[in-house]
Amino acid sequence: MTVDLSYQGALNGMLQDILRSEKVLESEQQEVMEDVGKVIKKKVVEILPKSNMTKADHTHMKSDVKITVAGKKKGTGVTGVSVHGGKKTAYKWHMLDDGTRNPDGSIHTPATHFTTKAMEDAESQINTIIDELQRRIAEA
Repeated sequence: MTVDLSYQGALNGMLQDILRSEKVLESEQQEVMEDVGKVIKKKVVEILPKSNMTKADHTHMKSDVKITVAGKKKGTGVTGVSVHGGKKTAYKWHMLDDGTRNPDGSIHTPATHFTTKAMEDAESQINTIIDELQRRIAEA
């Protein structure tokens, strides 16, 4: 007795599902990355301390937080999102986040670790955004 099984139909169906999922991901990836960036930006702004500088030309870090969705590289699609300081405050981020020391080793600016805290606070909202994307892909 010989049994001939053909998996071609099942494999074709799986391939079509994967291709459909890829199209959904490509069409929504930019928006999802922007949404993730907005969530992180909101948390960063909440955590950043407000400077007490009152100069008219002073730009506060809180009001200079930017979101950049990484560009497409050779057709690979969107690769990530960056939340960072703007042109006037970007150089300050690492000093406030990690802190600074005087030449004698004493602390000049205490570390706030605001980026780590913002990511930890945003994690559940980011997971919700990703779960929603996965649901839409599964329904495609």
